[in-house]
Amino acid sequence: MPISLLNEKPKVREWGRTAAVPGHMLFAMIDGMSPVPTHPASSALGHALLIAGDRWNLQIIRAVFDGAERFSQLRDELGISDAVLSHRLGRLIEDGILDAHPYSTAPPRNEYRLTDLGDDLWLAFVALWSWDRHWAPWAPDRPTTHLRHLPCGHLITPIFGCAGCAAIGVTARDVRTEVDAPLLVDIADRRSRRTAKGDAPGMDSTSVLADRWSTFLLAAALEGNRRFGDFQNRLGSISPVTLTDRLAYFVDNGMLVRTPITDGARRHEYRTTPKSLDFFPVFAALNAWAARHLSEDGRSGLTIVHNAGEHLLEPRYTCNACNAVLRRADTEFRRATAGR
Repeated sequence: MPISLLNEKPKVREWGRTAAVPGHMLFAMIDGMSPVPTHPASSALGHALLIAGDRWNLQIIRAVFDGAERFSQLRDELGISDAVLSHRLGRLIEDGILDAHPYSTAPPRNEYRLTDLGDDLWLAFVALWSWDRHWAPWAPDRPTTHLRHLPCGHLITPIFGCAGCAAIGVTARDVRTEVDAPLLVDIADRRSRRTAKGDAPGMDSTSVLADRWSTFLLAAALEGNRRFGDFQNRLGSISPVTLTDRLAYFVDNGMLVRTPITDGARRHEYRTTPKSLDFFPVFAALNAWAARHLSEDGRSGLTIVHNAGEHLLEPRYTCNACNAVLRRADTEFRRATAGR
């Protein structure tokens, strides 16, 4: 990595803004990265994306949050092969997300439970669940679930906000980002190589996080980039063919809208939609989790500033029924039953 990048001053980005953003780009660092990383990632957020950027990892963790803890339950619920499930469970145990707890010795069998580290991913999975519930209710291969707030007893719709100022309804347009160190994206070679169009019809949250270019493209769009050339500059090593494919995939699935730059013009730009803007809490929650658990200095490499009050965004959810702050211990995901 060029030494000069380490000496850059923090870069500020407005999420969802229309104005062009000057200076070095967050994703330009993709150029020149080693094809075989010698370490997981140089930033906490990069490390988090190594964990979250695998479709099976996401689905396994979500299933455990939903209450499936045994191998057979996970296999049957996810439609995953024994070999792939065994491999992913081993990786999640190595990453400290799951622990194996024996419940039978003849034959030896385990239950897989979330560690404290894994349990603290709860906020990110509430964000993923909320997005899927609104934008991908058809999402295949998982049971339909509700989120119940135990103190008030209601099935709820969580409201995203900031714990730093108690604001609710915080969106991508209410924050800006400060890039205080290059985020190594050499994770590209270790992320899922699935292509977006190879997935099941439609788009769910795992389709975005489990495809590396979809993740970076959406982040670049939320920063305010609109034109093909701007995306190329942001994403560095992406090929024009891949970029064209991902842009078309996002347009087809309502994440972006393709419009002429001027009336009658042949050149187009790509604008965010409510569907793509609603993905912001997922990024914010993962970023906060990475800063808490995967960084020695409490910095993820990407700082999100809440414009109201000029302070760090502290992601949280509140209950839409009683307005109380939602906590893992006070909530439960419940599988929908007939007639409910």
